Amino acid sequence: MRPQIIVVEGRNDVARLKQVMPDIRAIAINGSAIEPETVKLLKKLEETHDIVLFLDPDHAGERIRRLLSKTLKQAAHVFIEQDKARSTNGKKTGIEHVSPENLQQALKHMVREQPTSKSDITHAFLHETGLVGHKNSQMLRKQLSARLHLGHVNGKTLYHRLHLFQITKARIREVLDETSNEKEIWPKLPQGPESTT
Repeated sequence: MRPQIIVVEGRNDVARLKQVMPDIRAIAINGSAIEPETVKLLKKLEETHDIVLFLDPDHAGERIRRLLSKTLKQAAHVFIEQDKARSTNGKKTGIEHVSPENLQQALKHMVREQPTSKSDITHAFLHETGLVGHKNSQMLRKQLSARLHLGHVNGKTLYHRLHLFQITKARIREVLDETSNEKEIWPKLPQGPESTT
C-alpha cells in the first residue's frame, strides 16, 4: 500500500488534522486559487503516493475538488457533512472546525475514484426513488449521502458521484432498506433487474 497525502485547503486544516493524527501527511493548497506549482507538485507526488482530497464542504471546496479530480489520475475522496464542519459561532465552514471524533470517522470512509463506471444508475432511477425532482428530494439526498459518505450533493453531483464511485441501484436499495423508519419516507423503489431505468 502506498503512503497517502491528504490535500486540504488551508494551513489551519493541516494543523487540525495533525492535532488528531500527528503522523498524517497533509498539504494545504492555500485557498480556492490553485497555483500551477501546487498542481505540478500533486501530479509528481501522485507517482509515489495516494492523493486524498479532503476539502471544505462548501462551494469553494467542491470547486477545488472538481478541478483536482479532473487533473489527477485517480484521487481518493473524504467528505464531511456541512453541519459537522461549522465553526462554533456558525459563521464559517471548514475542516479546521471538525471535531476530532468526526475527523477520524470521516477518514475511515474514504472513497476512491474508479477509472470506468460500472454504475447502473440513471437519471430516471434517481427520479423514481425521489432523490431528484420531488418535494423531499434534498432531504433524501442528504440522508443517502450521509450513509454513503458522498458529501453535500445536489441532484447532478449525486449522479456524478454515484458513477465516479461505482455505486449501483442495488446498493442504493440496500442503503434505503437498512432502517424501517426511513422506509416510510422513501418512495416505493423499483425492484430488481426488471426495472430498465
